[in-house]
Amino acid sequence: MRFTRLTLFAAFALIVSFAANAGGKEKPLTKAEKAWFDKKEWLQGIAAQPNPSIDIATFARHYKAHPERWQLAFKFIKEHDLTTLPLGKQVLSDDVSVNVQEYTTREPGNEWLEGHRKYIDLQYMVTGKELHGSAKLSEGTVVNPYNEGKDVGHCTVPVITYYVATPQRFSIYFPNDIHITNLQYGEKALVRKVVFKIKVD
Repeated sequence: MRFTRLTLFAAFALIVSFAANAGGKEKPLTKAEKAWFDKKEWLQGIAAQPNPSIDIATFARHYKAHPERWQLAFKFIKEHDLTTLPLGKQVLSDDVSVNVQEYTTREPGNEWLEGHRKYIDLQYMVTGKELHGSAKLSEGTVVNPYNEGKDVGHCTVPVITYYVATPQRFSIYFPNDIHITNLQYGEKALVRKVVFKIKVD
């Protein structure tokens, strides 16, 4: 019994540590925030649409606090031909970077979801399709404690919500969102994706 209690306490401590900068209990989404989101002026005219998995309340509040970061990311999408951009990372500002990726999607298997503290992921599919899975950090059991240098930690969850990420769609993963991407949808396929890292604080 003592071992079980210590083990449970250790697991709880890891989750608390992992989630330390993910924020506390969020206030419910307000009507004003929902109306702002639905109006979509923040898209700055780009054709891409948000995936339904996005935490609207967290997005609305972070956008209000740091509009220049989001505007820079959406402006980049609007003003560049994402199909021809060279692969690799570009630093757009002190708070925003983008990584252009091409890879072959992989079979599901080791379903570890990753999470970040310092940076928000904005993932935009350019060509091809893949499966994304997500859950809330509070539902996770830590399997790899958070690594500050790499800004990543890994969890498992009892239930993963999957959806298909397609071209002209984007996903946003905040520190409270743990996620798994790059999974094949149907057969393995070559995909191109841009991943923005947007600083939390």
